[in-house]
Amino acid sequence: MDVFVNPKWEWPIHDQLFRQLKAAIEDGCWQDGERLPSVRELAAVLRIHRNTVVKVYAALEELGYVSSHSGKGFFVHPPAKKPLSHEMEQLIKETLERIRDLGEDPVLFAQALLPRAMREHAKEKPRVRLAVIECTSEQTTLLAEDLARALDVDVEPIVLEALARWNKTDLNQFALFVTTFQHVEEVQQALPGRSNAVIPGLLSAHLETIKALQNLSQGDRVGIACVNWEGTHRLRDMIHQAGFDDINVVEASLEEPQTLPRLLEDVPLIVAATKVAEILKAFKPDAPVIVDDRTFTEGTLREIRSRLEQNA
Repeated sequence: MDVFVNPKWEWPIHDQLFRQLKAAIEDGCWQDGERLPSVRELAAVLRIHRNTVVKVYAALEELGYVSSHSGKGFFVHPPAKKPLSHEMEQLIKETLERIRDLGEDPVLFAQALLPRAMREHAKEKPRVRLAVIECTSEQTTLLAEDLARALDVDVEPIVLEALARWNKTDLNQFALFVTTFQHVEEVQQALPGRSNAVIPGLLSAHLETIKALQNLSQGDRVGIACVNWEGTHRLRDMIHQAGFDDINVVEASLEEPQTLPRLLEDVPLIVAATKVAEILKAFKPDAPVIVDDRTFTEGTLREIRSRLEQNA
């Protein structure tokens, strides 16, 4: 399967590679369970940085298109159902053949087609809007950004304590309200008549965090810290739920800044929220910190997609 990237195209290099590999897997260029080229091999062939390939493979893994096996590489798992119908696939094939017969560049055609298709889509249907409601501004904003990227919808971050200040007319613009299980009752009470539009979601640690935890030796300690104790405890629980029950966790929180220095004492890995990570790095630039602001689980995303389809 030929893969090609061009820095002169409108799309970033990692996006070009991601889209081509995703399409190749959907088209059956690799069989289920077949090994993808190694990070080193693909980076060398395309003359790009290895981190770019790692980023693309990680994105494919998050979508369920590939799975990683430590020391063995990445292996293909094609989706059970192709995202495009047979008729759409045939139309694309015929269009590409027509462009080739005309001697034109199919990439230039795609670049010109995408913005026009987006405008047509916008004319057909108002863009869906969701709201993410959480207890801190930082976490709410990050979750909203993650959800917007994952679902390609507009997402408004609303801090829980500010929800009461929104008027009913403005709240009616949101198709769904996504929060965590810890706050679902509070959100439902604040939205009389819309409780059925509230989706309680689970949060999970990021893929990078899971991989870093897998590389620890038995008996190693892990430091974790969020902006508040509630966030720290939730991060601890998520690490345990990911299968790391025997991890020796050292907890801290920005709510009590005096607890942060203990994370820098003989701890080979620190998992922290962005704001906390910045403080730790200021004290110790070489601190082994991984930023993990958490994101909604794939199961939560499937539930949101299902509800949006029902509302369509």
